[in-house]
Amino acid sequence: MMDFLNCICFTSSKKMEKYPSAEVCGPFIKLVLDELNCNVLLYDQEPIVREESLVKYPGHLGGLYILYLKPAPESDVRYPVYVGTAGDSFRARLRRHAENGVIRAVWDGKFITNDVEGLGLYVWCTHFQGEPARKIKTILRDTFDFAQNRGREELDLGAQYPAEWTNNQLSFPWDELSKADEENSSEDARMKSETGGLFIRFLLDQLNVNVDMYDGEEIKDSGDLAKFPAHYGGLYLFYLKAEPASELRYPIYVGVTKQSFKERFTRHADCHFNGVLQKIWEAANFQEYGVYSICANLQVKQAKIVKDFLHEYFNFPLKRNRFGELRERLETAEQTPVEYILNNRDIPWEGCVEQVEAAAETQL
Repeated sequence: MMDFLNCICFTSSKKMEKYPSAEVCGPFIKLVLDELNCNVLLYDQEPIVREESLVKYPGHLGGLYILYLKPAPESDVRYPVYVGTAGDSFRARLRRHAENGVIRAVWDGKFITNDVEGLGLYVWCTHFQGEPARKIKTILRDTFDFAQNRGREELDLGAQYPAEWTNNQLSFPWDELSKADEENSSEDARMKSETGGLFIRFLLDQLNVNVDMYDGEEIKDSGDLAKFPAHYGGLYLFYLKAEPASELRYPIYVGVTKQSFKERFTRHADCHFNGVLQKIWEAANFQEYGVYSICANLQVKQAKIVKDFLHEYFNFPLKRNRFGELRERLETAEQTPVEYILNNRDIPWEGCVEQVEAAAETQL
């Protein structure tokens, strides 16, 4: 929390009514989001007017979100009407709202706006996830009357209270909010790459390029690198297996090289380069497994598209997260079937394949 929380002073004995409407307390709710130790994505320029416009919202992470109305894209007046949490992804959750939820209610004109015209629907998306997100949602719902959360159809679109005045009049549970803030961890809503190993291999198969799987002998030291291509590079993955004959492959790193695979892997094996292979050989949590590699003969531009896509939708243990941390524990209990991911996760793999194909055409 910022220093603001340490200097709260209630200068008036007058208290606001219990459950003041979230609409008139919009500036204070924005202040609460500003005080939280998380990234807040403010999709404030284009209202949600059709299902096609939901594609811009994150499809790889979810968390705490607040839907609000405002009279025009350039307006700073925001009327919060709903607070919720997305356990899967913001995009998937908002699509459900568009089918039969808050978004559909706004589109169908079920809110009574007292003739206020031009109101558009927008959303705040935060990186607060898991239990901290649920606690903050509960705090907000227990403090404010969000119209759609409480089934209230008539909106309170009068003058909004300034944030500082609201804070001085309202017994807001800052201590509880601070605890939830402290509990917020680096929890990542992306699927762990080890769990998604089958799907990652499926994606590579869809790219229609030469993919060489060096699956028979593990890479134990720099002497095992002679077998890798010395005349071209592209996209590569390092993965772990318990033994050479195993069909369970756990991807832990994806990279792109302009150099040859052999040259790049030699650098990864160099302790002075702080290479990935050196990290794997030295890490205690990798000792039960051998490391192997997949090499895909893609042009650098195409390879970067695939690498960025995989980083966006999968959490690789040797790729630092948004907090600059490496994941300490491998997820090797079970791999998710490809069919399940296709049916239940919002991972637009077809778009990735199309981008790779389009990049290939521009290089002809």
